[in-house]
Order: sequence, then C-alpha cells, then structure tokens
Amino acid sequence: MSNLDYNTIVCFGDSLTQHGWDVSKHGWVSQLSQVYLRKLDIDNRGFSGYNSRWTLPLLPRILPTTVSGGARPRILTILLGSNDAMLPGCVHHVPIEEYKSNIESMVTMVTDPQSANYSPDTKILLITPPALGEKLYKSVGFDGRTPESVKACADVMRDIAERHSLPCVDLWTAVETQAKEIGGELDGYDKFSYDGIHLSAGGNDLLFKLVLQTIKLHYPELNPSNMPYVIPHHSDLIAAITENKDLDIAQFLSK
Repeated sequence: MSNLDYNTIVCFGDSLTQHGWDVSKHGWVSQLSQVYLRKLDIDNRGFSGYNSRWTLPLLPRILPTTVSGGARPRILTILLGSNDAMLPGCVHHVPIEEYKSNIESMVTMVTDPQSANYSPDTKILLITPPALGEKLYKSVGFDGRTPESVKACADVMRDIAERHSLPCVDLWTAVETQAKEIGGELDGYDKFSYDGIHLSAGGNDLLFKLVLQTIKLHYPELNPSNMPYVIPHHSDLIAAITENKDLDIAQFLSK
C-alpha cells in the first residue's frame, strides 16, 4: 500500500470484463479508465472462462475487509452469466437457482453489516449478460448456449437488482432491441459481437455508454464530471504559486 492511494472501481466478472481492457475493441473497462483518470483507479478483475460458482470464492479476496485501510472500492460492477448459461453437461453450466444464489451472495458480501467485506460506501452496478446472437454464434463454430439460457441469467440479474434496490445495466435488452432494429443476415448481432457472445467495438461502446449513464443517474456524486482530481490540476498549482511565491508545494499537494 502506497501513501497515495486512489479509491477504485472494481470491475468483476468473466471474459466480458477481462476483455474490457482491449483497446483494439474499444474495451468498456478501458473507456471507464479514461474518464476516471486521476479520480478513481480501475481494477479489472475479469476471469475469462469463469462462471459465478468459480468467481464467488474470489470476490472476498479481491475486496478489502471492513477493517483494512487504504483505497476503497467506490463502485463494484458484476457482469456474470454468459458461462453459467452453458447447457447441462458442460463443465461451465450452473443451474439457474445456484446462479441466483451466487449473485445474491456477492451482493450481500458488500451490503451485509455482518460481512467481513461490508462496505457501505461501495455502490454496486449489476450488469446482465448480452443477448446471444445465435446465427453469429453458430457461424463461428460455437455451440453449448442458447438465446433462452442466456436470457434466463439476464432475467435473474435484473430481478436481483430490483429486489436489492440496485441499478441494473440491462445490456441484454439493449443488444436484443437494437439488433432486431438492425436486422440483416446475422440478425444485427454482428454490430455488437464478433462471435455471438463476446463484445466487439460496437458492443463495448454500447456497454460503456450504459454504465456511464447508470452511474450518472443513480450515483451522481460518482459522475466523473463531478469528481475532483486526487492530485490538483496543474492550473490550481500554478494559481497557488502565483499567489504565494513561498508556497510549500509538498504541503499543497498533500491536501
């Protein structure tokens, strides 16, 4: 732990989050990093190929404990379900009731005062998995998921958000609605995905837009436009030096 700790946004999930760093595909996590530069650090904790069963034991290791000092997560995003939605017989498959329980456990890990990771200042954003583009998915040789199995996970994520009075970034509905409007040989899903499940540049742009809109609406104090730099802007430093030639710069920057 350094003595200049930025608070964080923890982006937690599967490959849709891990690949969110990929600037060549306009990664939604990398776009968050840009708008929160010098305000909040972004911790990408996406685990490609993982489902909610496998990520659940990781979250308490990622989140600080209630008594630990240093940087704190101001926002926790949870995007899981695309791997849970694999059909029975696949090692990734998680029954829908277990998926529901796992996501609930992740939420209460932060919101329950009895939890070792209780953090009342951490705001949670639940994100549904994107709608599955079946024609595109099969065109690249993939199998094992159906639009219905992915939709079931998206429905659960949405329901959990409502039950806990949390905002939900409904990526499933956004992709499904806009893909239908676009249409075409691959039913419009190729606008948002390169293989039917993982996000392309268009999908990442859409998710980033939805996440930022949701933060601005539900957590306006965490709107990046409303947040100051952790270290003052150079113009503030110059103004202070101009006003006081004997300014203690180290003390000014430590405020």
